[in-house]
Amino acid sequence: MTDWSVLGVRLKAATGQDPALDAAIAEAFAAPSAAYTGSVAACRQLVATVLPDWRLHVGFDASGVLPYAAVFKDDIRVAAEAPTVPLAVLRCLAELATMPHG
Repeated sequence: MTDWSVLGVRLKAATGQDPALDAAIAEAFAAPSAAYTGSVAACRQLVATVLPDWRLHVGFDASGVLPYAAVFKDDIRVAAEAPTVPLAVLRCLAELATMPHG
């Protein structure tokens, strides 16, 4: 069973590609192995797989420096900033996984 708070802390500390973190992400989401922390395409595919009815938006913060990602559906929206776009996407997924489901 995944400890989402621990995975979230690891993602917040990450600054780039990390094969050990990629393995933990694949295990947490029961997804194929991929370079999630270094690949926008792999992260987009992960979102499409684990959140098929959700939308993903990526871009840069107001300063134009820090990448961010947002995933949303209906009235639920989670956004995160990170050093890279893949890490921002993964931070969103980890945060969603910790949210209570009603």
